[in-house]
Amino acid sequence: MTNVIQAHPVKSRTVAVMSAIRAATVLALWGPAYAGGSVPPDDLISALGQTGYTAGVRAAEHVTAEKLGLPGPGSPGAGTLALLDLFRPAGPCELVLPVAGDVRGLPAGHRSVVAALDAGAAVVLRSRSAAVVPVDGHWRVFDLGEEPYPSHPAWTVHEAEFAIDRAIVSATNRLRALDIARDSRTVRDDLAAAMREAAHDSPHGMPRRASALLAKVISLEALLQIAGRHQTAAVSRHELGAIDDALRPLAEAVRQGRLAAVAECAPAPQRVGGDGAAGF
Repeated sequence: MTNVIQAHPVKSRTVAVMSAIRAATVLALWGPAYAGGSVPPDDLISALGQTGYTAGVRAAEHVTAEKLGLPGPGSPGAGTLALLDLFRPAGPCELVLPVAGDVRGLPAGHRSVVAALDAGAAVVLRSRSAAVVPVDGHWRVFDLGEEPYPSHPAWTVHEAEFAIDRAIVSATNRLRALDIARDSRTVRDDLAAAMREAAHDSPHGMPRRASALLAKVISLEALLQIAGRHQTAAVSRHELGAIDDALRPLAEAVRQGRLAAVAECAPAPQRVGGDGAAGF
């Protein structure tokens, strides 16, 4: 049984990157649920099939292919079923959403960092010392080696909710002061389409607050995507820059919100506590 995570009915990233983030989120939610025995393999395969990343699974390097028993560079990709083996034995699973200046969760300077930055997302499987990155319609697997590296501690759901709500108020006030709002049927239709594209199934038993937070994140990401195209009444370079400045803290809070929602279902090795959400 599944639940559909949809945006509440109501472009800082491209559609291609958002697609990769959506795919990685589905893998990070469903993989641990399968490993923990709460969903059958057919359900996991079905959920991954809906991400659009159906060109198979391939190791990024030949040594990784030999270590994990996957096809290597230049070889036809293995079926999505090969991803299931990476989640056994069960172990920590961490969604990583790297951006310039913050690539925590991946080894510094590792080859996987460039791929994850380009995609906007990766799923780190520490029991396998591997990272799975959605790239060009397929899943690319990197061996992260044996050297220890820090995780990207997620906020709690409560901290993320607080940070997002505060960022919404701040962004709303700043945009209102700029007086550049635009309401049109085209914008509303684009927003609805973006939210539909971002919706995805989640495993049965996903905590209600995590599910609600993820739905809120999807809604706000759609809004940020539309705003990123500057579909407003702004006409000057100064006004366009002011929009980006107003929305940047919200975009970061939303990014952290997605991480928090997923970590609530498949906890990363560490969690931020106390004042983890401070700074927005």
